[in-house]
Amino acid sequence: MGRVAINDDKVRGMLNWLEWKGRLRRRSFLWRLVTASLVFIVLYVFMDRMLGHASTLLLYLPFFAVLLSLSVRRLHDQAKVAGWLLLLLVPVLGPLLVGFLLLFRRGTPGENQYGDDPRTRGRDYLEVNAIGRA
Repeated sequence: MGRVAINDDKVRGMLNWLEWKGRLRRRSFLWRLVTASLVFIVLYVFMDRMLGHASTLLLYLPFFAVLLSLSVRRLHDQAKVAGWLLLLLVPVLGPLLVGFLLLFRRGTPGENQYGDDPRTRGRDYLEVNAIGRA
């Protein structure tokens, strides 16, 4: 059997939930945050009812790993290091500032030290639609 090549950016994007390198747009961050949270809630309720409350402890590590990965890449989009997440340890103001950075602050335009701009990735201004209308 041959190896299947994944060339589609959307499919590749869905497979990289635990990547630590690169940049992540606000829109992608929010969709993945909502999706991860919904999956966590559904699995939590299912495991709590079927296997007991203690079994739900297994869900926290993968959930927080996904949240950390998404947050790091979101900070990379703003040319910030992952160390900014340590502000979460500061009561009240830390979580507010990190929440603002992750949810409302726009990423740096153009390429930065963490990669190319995700807003322009896959766009080529020289690309021409060669298919004519019949």
